[in-house]
Amino acid sequence: MSDVIVPFERPQSEELTGADRNAPLNIGVVGADGRPRPVRVLLIGGTTDEVGVITGRLEAHAQRSFRVQATDIGELDSATEEVSVDLVLLIASEVGPALASLRILRQRVGEFPVVLIGEPGDWQQRELLVREGATELIGRAELADPGVPLLERAIDWAVERHELQHELRRAREVGRHLAHHDTLTNLPNRQAFRARLRQLLAQARRNRRQLAVLFLDLDRFKHINDTLGHAVGDRLLQEVASRLKSCVRESDMAARRGGDEFNLILADIRRGQDAARVARKVQTALAKPFKLDGAEFYTSASIGISVYPADGRDVETLVKHADIAMYQAKGQGGGTHRFFLPNMNDRALERLELEQSLRLAIERQEFRLHYQPRIDLESGRITGVEALVRWQHPDLGTIHPDEFIPVAEETGLIDGLGAWVLGEACRQAVEWREQGIVLDSVAVNFSARQFRRQRPAEVVRRALEKAGLEPGRLEIEITESAVMQDAGVALESLAELRALGVQVAIDDFGTGYSSLAYLKRFPITKLKIDKTFIRTLLIDPKDAAITEAIVAMAHSLGLRACAEGVETRKQLEFLRAPGCDEVQGYVFSPPLPVEQVTPYLSGERALIPDTTGG
Repeated sequence: MSDVIVPFERPQSEELTGADRNAPLNIGVVGADGRPRPVRVLLIGGTTDEVGVITGRLEAHAQRSFRVQATDIGELDSATEEVSVDLVLLIASEVGPALASLRILRQRVGEFPVVLIGEPGDWQQRELLVREGATELIGRAELADPGVPLLERAIDWAVERHELQHELRRAREVGRHLAHHDTLTNLPNRQAFRARLRQLLAQARRNRRQLAVLFLDLDRFKHINDTLGHAVGDRLLQEVASRLKSCVRESDMAARRGGDEFNLILADIRRGQDAARVARKVQTALAKPFKLDGAEFYTSASIGISVYPADGRDVETLVKHADIAMYQAKGQGGGTHRFFLPNMNDRALERLELEQSLRLAIERQEFRLHYQPRIDLESGRITGVEALVRWQHPDLGTIHPDEFIPVAEETGLIDGLGAWVLGEACRQAVEWREQGIVLDSVAVNFSARQFRRQRPAEVVRRALEKAGLEPGRLEIEITESAVMQDAGVALESLAELRALGVQVAIDDFGTGYSSLAYLKRFPITKLKIDKTFIRTLLIDPKDAAITEAIVAMAHSLGLRACAEGVETRKQLEFLRAPGCDEVQGYVFSPPLPVEQVTPYLSGERALIPDTTGG
């Protein structure tokens, strides 16, 4: 090939004729450094004079420089080196040679704009020429007239059309990618996962092989997301996705379902233990610290496993059973994996029915509050009550909180339920006050989810204002484990609660992992000794010593100590010795509905310790 370099220079005195000559050509060709570079033009065919005219026209162009390579179609067809151009100018007199040349160009040059130059009368098969790759068609006679800038406009339109088509193709490719990939992690999304699983299931049936589906849910992710913000949570998900991809083969798939849930497909496994091996590999990968913004974070995953064909023969069944197994793993404390077992399905159906009934129960207001009196151990008077929710199911009767509170926590229904309990307890306290019954406090439990996700002080403030209750008459109980999940954030929330004037008690104290350094800083008013210590303090010297130590520590910090779960007079007498301030439990009264507990609170009936338990 010959190489003709056309520099981007022309005399300033040269005048361009024709109104369209002042319109700049929008050919956006830039080099690797981001600056404009010459447009690479491949000129095929034509006479020596025509080549000269075209190069002259390009040399005179006011807006762009060009690098022209002139050749013929035969030379191009036999060339072995790669042809790299931005634009092709093809001169052909007849339709047949033009079509043949266009086909060769498509093979040798690729998808580039082609301006076809010939005789207008020869373009009877215009659609066929365009279909074969011609972008623009102009007549040869127009090349010699510089006052008619058809060549320049044809180049402009050809390149613009090519760029537009390129952008459209790219947009379609991006659209297809986005339709099948998660935008945050770039993993295949749920739709792509299901399509791939359907494909691999068909292969497994034909080849009589097994495959496994893993359902992953990150443990404690919501805590990280809620306390550190969604930006940190998103970056953690991206890191998790990267580690998951490293744990599977190219024939497998890692996908994101949404939120903090992921799926893996393990194709062509020999036995179920192959899936367990991958699950352990995932756990090991996730156990390494995640370094974000200079800090280290730790997470783990609860993993459920279902295996084809034993646990299901279609997409829906395999995913559902892996999901059920995942919940079993999470119920074991997380950080582990479980295979699906048939009896899990029964438990999952029971849980689903319970969740659906729970949603209806909140709408229908099927909940009632029971109140358990709290007794001052020195004076014997009732200092307050703890509000405890009960579900009055229309068919099943009373359902204990241990059965439905965990489901409410997992599904987020605890937010609405907890707000109702708080508001109802405040309303009842005001009603008692109007009856002349003034208690030191009415205690309401805050779940770990409520304490982490909501602004506790704001929720409490609204409830107090709506009911018209003095803040000092309300006591908020928060479990030790909930407080210590993020002691720094808890400190701020507790301070806001105390600033309102409400009392704050740490519930189930002794079962968590409180730091004494934090404990002395927490703005709390009471420690409630967990019932597990009270239950065995008469037969286990260690539990007795722990109970006495908690009472002593509470007093040294200026706090009151309350023992819950007291069931016998002997336990009661033991608690007097270290100076425990308050007790509550069946030794005096179980939780009672409002109509039964009110006579005790008003003094109409006296609470007498039950002596049947010794």
